[in-house]
Amino acid sequence: MLVSKKRALLSGLFILGCVFQVNAKEVGISILATSDVHGRMLPWDYGTDKADSSGSYAQISSFLKEYRSQHANVILVDAGDIIQDNQIERFNNVKDHPAIAALNAMHYDIMVLGNHEFNFGMPIVDKVISEFKGQSLAANIYYKDSGKPYLPATTIIEKEGIKIGFIGATTPFVPEYENKTGYVNQMEFTMPIPEIKKQIANLKQQSVDAIVLVTHMGLDNENNKPGTGVADVANQLPELDVIIAGHNHQNISEKVINNVVITEPHRYGTVVSVVDLKFDIDGNKKTLKAKKSQTLPVKTYPADPEIEKIYSPYHQQLREISNQVIGETDQDLVPQEIIHGIPAVYLQESGLTNLLNSVQIYYSGADVTAVLVDNKKAILNKGPIARKDIANNYQYTAGETSIFEVTGKDLKDYMEWSAAYFAQVQPTDKNYQYDSVRGASKYMTYDMFGGVKYIIDLSEPVGHRIKNLTLLNGKVITDDMKLKLGMNAYRYEMLVKKGGPLEGRRVEPIWNSRTALGDEEGTIRNMTIKYITDVKKGKISDESNNNWQVIGIDPKQSN
Repeated sequence: MLVSKKRALLSGLFILGCVFQVNAKEVGISILATSDVHGRMLPWDYGTDKADSSGSYAQISSFLKEYRSQHANVILVDAGDIIQDNQIERFNNVKDHPAIAALNAMHYDIMVLGNHEFNFGMPIVDKVISEFKGQSLAANIYYKDSGKPYLPATTIIEKEGIKIGFIGATTPFVPEYENKTGYVNQMEFTMPIPEIKKQIANLKQQSVDAIVLVTHMGLDNENNKPGTGVADVANQLPELDVIIAGHNHQNISEKVINNVVITEPHRYGTVVSVVDLKFDIDGNKKTLKAKKSQTLPVKTYPADPEIEKIYSPYHQQLREISNQVIGETDQDLVPQEIIHGIPAVYLQESGLTNLLNSVQIYYSGADVTAVLVDNKKAILNKGPIARKDIANNYQYTAGETSIFEVTGKDLKDYMEWSAAYFAQVQPTDKNYQYDSVRGASKYMTYDMFGGVKYIIDLSEPVGHRIKNLTLLNGKVITDDMKLKLGMNAYRYEMLVKKGGPLEGRRVEPIWNSRTALGDEEGTIRNMTIKYITDVKKGKISDESNNNWQVIGIDPKQSN
């Protein structure tokens, strides 16, 4: 009798165990993220009026449709900087903003505001938010007068019984960016970490199964201010499971800090961050068993016809603007020769480099300026000049001029770093060569300078190539001389970071063109257009004076 009871008990436990195993299951949830797409609606660069299939919302849409066909639980978020750049800001006042119409068509669940959303005033921000069908989030933006939150700080999205809590946050530097415009004077942008911490506690009270921060902040602290980068956030708030970053235009496939998975989807719609979360559901118990992220490129995907249709009328308008003639030149401004294997524009001052540096000196009042021509096929021939010609030859859309007070030694070290873009010439060499590492990089790191005379001697080793450096008036530049250097702030940050030629010598800019002239008018592209039309009255000549050149190949050597 006792044996029978034991058998019955074991049988019952076995059956219960089977039921338990049947009820247990694994749930996968994917969070797909974009950020800093900056008006790339279609695979087209409206500055140069050329196709560009490196990334766009239209290609992302095709990627999404394929991904959703293969995955059941997908959540889609954007971390900001949507409505500025690639000339999309021309349509901010259009009913049903084309970018937001596209996000709605793609079924975005969450949008976080980037700093560039505020470039056009709060009425435009309000309009964009009102048109978005998903949820806009901001944990650290308040109305100054009332102290009320501008937007909800969090939202919860549930998939197959799994509750994911999302927190949104924006860089607190927006008021500094908009200091001259006054656009956000009525708003308060608080430091993010205390706000995020508060919202984590709030979400925990609602029994969420994972917490994700979507933020328009980069990995590293901005302007060296603690708590403004997501690395600091992760170190202080390990309760977060995932951080989707933006703002810094970095391609971070996956970085784990303090067990927090961090990803950032680069810029211009080139990649999508894909976060995979795996949960075990065991009765009422839900456990996050695994989390990982990766960034996937979309360059091989065609444009989705649905997004093309939304943007078609705007596409045509922007192409017409890009082809507007702004002036003319009476001679070719870019030599087309290849000299010892290198385009001549990089080996001697040209009408183009003189023009770009003259523009910066004219508007900034700098003593010395630096410019990058990041198109090895730069061309500006005799005849009409269109807007697209400027963009084609200066391809960094957001490039501006900032002034930094430096010493002569700082300038020389910067110039030596720039000259190190080339390999040292050997006595028997017939051609110049780019440095094997820097030359292979996607981004060119060779700048050309205005306001000075100099020679780059590539027969010399790195650090000893800049010769005969003087101001245009012939004054020798000494190490302790004080100079106003006009250059792009993005490049400057590269110089002063760890391992850079100016490491430890960082100073704050005393002027920048986008603050002084406006976020759009203050770009080097638009300053150049304004210079040609207003200052030069549409007439441009080659005003280069052979102020600099590259030497090093023995004239006896032939190509």
